[in-house]
Amino acid sequence: MGFLIGLLAGAIVALLYAPKTGDMTREELRVRSDELKRRGDELQRIANDLSQQAQVKGKELVDEAKRQWDRSGVGQRSNDTLGRTTETAGRTSDTIGRTETTRRTSEGGPTAKS
Repeated sequence: MGFLIGLLAGAIVALLYAPKTGDMTREELRVRSDELKRRGDELQRIANDLSQQAQVKGKELVDEAKRQWDRSGVGQRSNDTLGRTTETAGRTSDTIGRTETTRRTSEGGPTAKS
């Protein structure tokens, strides 16, 4: 964008300091401004097209990644592993509780049932 502004400013300065009549200078300014506007519109159209293409491609990539993730079963395996870890932790705490009760009973101390 800065390049276009610099280009426009340079063209205007060149036209204003050129040894031409006022009518010729105004006509050349009009022609060049029309050309610059046309190029700006074309660049905007190209930028919009590229933006649309990038959005479509991005959505395609996201959809493909989701399909591969679902097909691989990694998400499901993570959930299964989490469930097993929780289940194992529960069994471990049960085992610790039974061991503590057995130790207290053998020492003649109070038990959870007392």
